[in-house]
Amino acid sequence: MTPGEAAPRSGPLLLLDGMSLVFRAFFALPADLATASGVVTNAVHGFTAMLVNLVRDHRPSSLAVAFDPPGETFRDTMIEGYKAGRPATPDDLSPQFDLVRQILAALAVPVVEVPGYEADDVLATLATEARDRACPVIVVTGDRDCFQLVEDPYVRVLYNRRGVSDYALYDEAGIVERTGVTPGLYPMLAALRGDPSDNLPGITGVGEKTAAKLLNTYGDLDGIFSNLAALTPKLRQNLAEGEPLARANATVIPLVRDVGMALSLSELTLGGWHLDMARQVFEDLELKTVWTRLEPLLADGSFGSPAAGSAVPVRSTVETDAAAAGAPPAVAARTEAPAPAPIQPSSASDAVRAVAEVVAAAPGALAVAGHWTGAPGRSALSGIALVAGDPPVSAVWLDSALLSAAPVRDALVGAWADRPVVGHQVKELFRSLLELGLACPTLAMDTAVAAYLLDPSVGDYTIDAVAAPWLDRAALGERPAAAKGQLALGIDAPAADAEAAVGEASTAAQLVAVLADALDAAGLRPLHDDVECPLVGVLARMEVVGIRVDTAELRRIVDELVGETDKLEAEIQALAGHPFNVNSTPQLRTVLYDELGLTTGRRTKTGYSTDAQTLETLRDDHPIVDTLLRYRELEKLRSTYGESLLAEVGDDGRIHASFRQTVARTGRLSSERPNLHNIPVRTEAGRQFRRAFVPAEGNTLLVADYDQMELRVIAHLSGDPGLRAAFASGADVHRTVAAGIYGVPEAEVTHTQRERAKMVSFGLAYGMEAFGLARRLATGVDEAGEIMNRYFAAFPEVRLYMDTTVSEARARGFTRTALGRVRPLPELADRNYRVRLAAERQAMNAGIQGLAADLFKTALVRLDRALSDGGLASRLVLQVHDEVLVDVAPGEEAVVEGLVSDAMTGAAELSVPLKVSLAWGSSWAQAKGG
Repeated sequence: MTPGEAAPRSGPLLLLDGMSLVFRAFFALPADLATASGVVTNAVHGFTAMLVNLVRDHRPSSLAVAFDPPGETFRDTMIEGYKAGRPATPDDLSPQFDLVRQILAALAVPVVEVPGYEADDVLATLATEARDRACPVIVVTGDRDCFQLVEDPYVRVLYNRRGVSDYALYDEAGIVERTGVTPGLYPMLAALRGDPSDNLPGITGVGEKTAAKLLNTYGDLDGIFSNLAALTPKLRQNLAEGEPLARANATVIPLVRDVGMALSLSELTLGGWHLDMARQVFEDLELKTVWTRLEPLLADGSFGSPAAGSAVPVRSTVETDAAAAGAPPAVAARTEAPAPAPIQPSSASDAVRAVAEVVAAAPGALAVAGHWTGAPGRSALSGIALVAGDPPVSAVWLDSALLSAAPVRDALVGAWADRPVVGHQVKELFRSLLELGLACPTLAMDTAVAAYLLDPSVGDYTIDAVAAPWLDRAALGERPAAAKGQLALGIDAPAADAEAAVGEASTAAQLVAVLADALDAAGLRPLHDDVECPLVGVLARMEVVGIRVDTAELRRIVDELVGETDKLEAEIQALAGHPFNVNSTPQLRTVLYDELGLTTGRRTKTGYSTDAQTLETLRDDHPIVDTLLRYRELEKLRSTYGESLLAEVGDDGRIHASFRQTVARTGRLSSERPNLHNIPVRTEAGRQFRRAFVPAEGNTLLVADYDQMELRVIAHLSGDPGLRAAFASGADVHRTVAAGIYGVPEAEVTHTQRERAKMVSFGLAYGMEAFGLARRLATGVDEAGEIMNRYFAAFPEVRLYMDTTVSEARARGFTRTALGRVRPLPELADRNYRVRLAAERQAMNAGIQGLAADLFKTALVRLDRALSDGGLASRLVLQVHDEVLVDVAPGEEAVVEGLVSDAMTGAAELSVPLKVSLAWGSSWAQAKGG
């Protein structure tokens, strides 16, 4: 690097550990992922997908990938046997490193390797030099040695925990939380603990926690070894005997930060690729799906500019096929104008005048955005931005102090009394407004929800990701950073909050027109305007109300589970003949397979599997298996549901979960913080948690659940006369289906036959094939296939509907529900048979689940509106799958029951009637008969 060299102006420097990530990708994806000619490409697929995701998510200014060169490194000469014992690189993996290099060369991504040094040393050197120039750096790796590089505020590590998508981004606080020590102490922690992957044994009896405690107490290795007398006899003996080992480890674990290389930061800038060359490489390796995700990034400049004379990926602003499939165009539809400088009043009277000035500045919807001190919607609101115009011409920032003043709140309510608002991910803002006592304004568009409708497969609906395909942002320069990042640079946090919020609102205002055009072109406008958009306010209100929890009952349930798991753990150890850690996979593997001699099943990378599926096959081998499976069930209930639910109960005695519209590709809602959709209901032990969910004092819970929603949708979509007749007559449809499958009169259908028919029906709603049904029925694949064949023989229109759905989806590239919801499925044209087969199941599933989602969301909107219009005190407090819970005030029972029934059964006119089960109780469990 040359003195005074400028650091990149925007976006972090991404440094990728190529060795680590390629290995992770290889073991994460199936080994039969190959080209038509038989070339195995699972590592190439995985690594390239990682690269595309990283560039999309972090928008780096510069990027480099480091590899280990062939031959020994300096560490091999320092410690005999360094990295000895590692398994040989799999035969199918070795050639894929060259293929990955071809990909990187085609994209003009810099690749760095230096003889005698490992990739980690190259990353360390580049990260250190970038840090010295105040350039933000993210090191992407699956190697913990890079933890030592983390240094606030410039160097972070994005650690690949497993697979190709499970990452954790660590700053200094994250490293301390993960390891117990600061990044600077990490090499000494590793020296004490050892690193088996590098054949560096640690000191006997000194694990990570012990090593962290010693380092935090005595500072470094010298401090530890000079204070052995203060330690317990056993630890003192182990440390004294292991000191030479730790000292030797400490010579090779620290990464080299001054590797000599003929390279400068400026040479890591992305760009210089040739479109035709890149496309050809991806075609040769049959990376069609990855290319469809990469091409928009090439078009919007995320990979820098192409080489002179090379074309840029171009599509028309609105392509008919892409719009119909719900996919955004790959090129900018308009140039984004800069955000206006916000008015920042200092008094309530000034704030009222500023709001009026902004409202008068331009007609049309007002764009809004909030900013929080922490997680949006889950921490204190630091302020609200209000922006007028498209392009934006005026803005005001109202901080939290001003929002507490009644005149300012009245001015806001007046501002959007006759003017709808637009924004991005506004549910969190609506939630904060409701908590301030302000009603939600009328929402014209949430640009995140609109983008999700256009393509539910993207996954990332942050403002920058949504804007990228639609707005040319080149003239804007650096985007405003979040307040926490600004604080590290000494920038005033309130000013940063205002700039970020106004910038987001301004971008959302300019996205509305292009997204509205795309929704119209895709036939999605009614679904957006009538269902998804009003649903934002419904979910915000439901989150703010929350559901009351009987904490005493919940604690009692948890205590019972603790007592039961303790008894089962003791029983497992008695059956094993000695104490051991039941939750330790290696120890359990030793007990089951080495000591008890149980039949070994599926082998993983680390040994024979002990997962639930494997253990189910061993139930008859030894009584320990039954006990172990019961222990695992109850321990999961205790930790995953019991303790986590208790932790989420607020000061008001209620759980305020978050509900998300933009996650499931089928259109279904999801729940988080906590995930109330996952509360188990299939076992009595799981169902008991519903006893803790109760209405407000003096109220009653009404639980309304759609009956056989998916099967009714199948009957409607297929038009099968047998299914439609069963629903129309009000008969037991599962008994009718069983009679058709087994060829017996309905009166002679056994309980087992009915239950099997029920599994087939619900399995079809999720695209299940014979193998999946066999697992559900605990029978052979051939028998399961025969049951499915008899089902389709009895109800032939169902088979015809599914075949037609797949054919139409393959021809169009997407599925579409009756209300217009689309789901792109480009994998239907994939050359890999397994990928195509999975896509076919998704095509069958998408129409059924998508229409069910449309109906349920419509019902929620209708029910919320009915409760509001009726001026009732009763409130919608929870939705779980096809079920809603209403907290009903005294005296309103009859009217609320009627409103709920009408809202849900009248959500749509199907060819079979929608039926809803209604039940009352003093708890969720009581209403469900538990």
